[in-house]
Amino acid sequence: MGLRDRIKRAERAARGEEIQIPQRDGTVARFPESAGKEAYANWLDRLGAGEDAPPEHPLLRAVRNSSDPEWLNSAYMVDDPDEHTKPIPGLYEP
Repeated sequence: MGLRDRIKRAERAARGEEIQIPQRDGTVARFPESAGKEAYANWLDRLGAGEDAPPEHPLLRAVRNSSDPEWLNSAYMVDDPDEHTKPIPGLYEP
């Protein structure tokens, strides 16, 4: 095993469990495994929240910019973040 292989193996071990999302520009967006839960909670918090919507989680932006059809068809995918946060008529009215 060459030095390059040892370094790559050590880097992978140091990162631990992570979510990897391939991007259109050829790079890979990497997030800790816990980011999946955080991003989904953020997705739900933003749904219909209007102007009160929290900022979009970076993982959600990475999914929208992904080159992988599996990510593009996942529960994290939001085609239009502005449409996602628009208030839902009648939902908050008594």
